[in-house]
Amino acid sequence: MTNRAVEIPRGTCRLFGTIKALNTIKNTAIIVHGPKGCVYHINYILGLRGDRPSRVYSTSLDENDVIFGAEKKLINAIEELDDEYHPDLIIVLSCCASSIIGEDVDSAVRHAKSKAKVIGIESGGFEGDFRTGYSETLKKLVEELTLPSKTKKSLAVNLVGMLRGGPDLRELKRILSSIGVTVNAVLTADATLDQIQHVGAAALNIVLCEPSGKEAADILEKKFGIPYIIEDLPIGYSATVRFLEHVGHALGISLGAMDFKRNKEQTVVPIPYNSIAIISGPTRAIAMTQFLHELGINPRLVVIDFDSDLKSRLAEIVGPDCEILIEPEQEEIIEQLKEKSIDLIIGGMLERPIAAMVGIDYLDIMHGSQRTVGFEGADTLMDLLRSKRQKMK
Repeated sequence: MTNRAVEIPRGTCRLFGTIKALNTIKNTAIIVHGPKGCVYHINYILGLRGDRPSRVYSTSLDENDVIFGAEKKLINAIEELDDEYHPDLIIVLSCCASSIIGEDVDSAVRHAKSKAKVIGIESGGFEGDFRTGYSETLKKLVEELTLPSKTKKSLAVNLVGMLRGGPDLRELKRILSSIGVTVNAVLTADATLDQIQHVGAAALNIVLCEPSGKEAADILEKKFGIPYIIEDLPIGYSATVRFLEHVGHALGISLGAMDFKRNKEQTVVPIPYNSIAIISGPTRAIAMTQFLHELGINPRLVVIDFDSDLKSRLAEIVGPDCEILIEPEQEEIIEQLKEKSIDLIIGGMLERPIAAMVGIDYLDIMHGSQRTVGFEGADTLMDLLRSKRQKMK
């Protein structure tokens, strides 16, 4: 990446990552101790990404607060939310403004009178980016909230680094149930405080996003002796079989007699695109690349929005004709889309206007509205890829 004075950012701040990691925990109120714009814009982005309406509140710091401090205002906010909404959990976040002026979020947490469990998380935007927010938030939750477990569930797992609920989470639970495995807790999609407190009852942690979840899994292993495996998202038929086999092996389950495999002859059909680009985070980039490779298609361009030491692994899958870019400038992405004659972008929100600018098809499967994992997810993806071109004609 070149050392330039200006850029079009393709990533966001630590505060966004923290809120994203917390946003779907049930009966939880989030307070950002900062100006109202931080919360407005994050709620707006989350809404565009398809997330449900957030209970993210702001202390709406003004100029006077920034000059003289606003710890009392924060204490009042915690107590007001507790009295009015009765959440199980209140999480207080710093942001750039409150971090710069040295507001003591932990002091406000200690002094507030609340029936809810209250914790504070340092999340000033300049202190890291969104991936730091994911990882540090999951670490904080397992450090602060988890309790010793008197019992172990021999065939129960925790899904670590799964931050969005919806169709994919339901499908993961369904395919795991097909081999007799139950999900004890998810960190953090659709979790409850009680589930987070009792993650120690599981026999295995499955880390589905290594950058987000590995450090939390390390803590859980030390704290409760729970081993973990790091698995790709099971996108595609073969990937789903591998996922179930790996989980079964880790739990000592023999899958030899279980008929969960599919007849690939019925599912692998031609895709009406000649040159595909994948633009996403590393977890979905690997999973989608493997899925296309399973169909006999190698993407011509893979763009990863942050470096997680996956370039060599991707290169082994796609071969020499695919360009792999790590944290590129937007201008470089547009240049490569044209040079590679890309006719479909599989990406996220930022790629929609790029696709329109270059005049190529676009498919967003990154934001939870579609089922993409498991056997059912593979069927959905096949239908989307086939129907997308038909609709564009």
